Amino acid sequence: MPQTITIELPDKLYWQLERAAQLTRQPTATIVEQSLAHSLPPLLEEIPPRYQSDVYPLLQMTDAELQKEVNRTFPPECWAAYEALLDKKKISPLSGEEQKRLDDLRDQANVTMFRRAYAAVLLKRRTQASPPDVVHRLAQELEHSK
Repeated sequence: MPQTITIELPDKLYWQLERAAQLTRQPTATIVEQSLAHSLPPLLEEIPPRYQSDVYPLLQMTDAELQKEVNRTFPPECWAAYEALLDKKKISPLSGEEQKRLDDLRDQANVTMFRRAYAAVLLKRRTQASPPDVVHRLAQELEHSK
């Protein structure tokens, strides 16, 4: 069910909305709704609950800080340890310590990927442009992690 809210806007913003509505021949309410839909960050509920507390702080970051998150990588030594444990698991059961280490590395990798992906989405929504090569790099890393 649609909800109604009342807000006060500066005159300049109001006239921009009115002008956009005139030019597009749409109701002002439609322009406001579309603008909000494109500017609100994606809901954290779309991220598994286990990782939400790791991702939530990104909402407060500046564009520069988000760009650093987008560029963050899972340390190569951690990838090597993760892959070695996965390879070992294919051959024989892991010890309790090894399984815990594998689980910890998987969690760390997931946190890194969720933070990077969410940072990329936030940057895209803020700037309306994709950060360079982000989608391609994330896709490659996700494929590599399978």
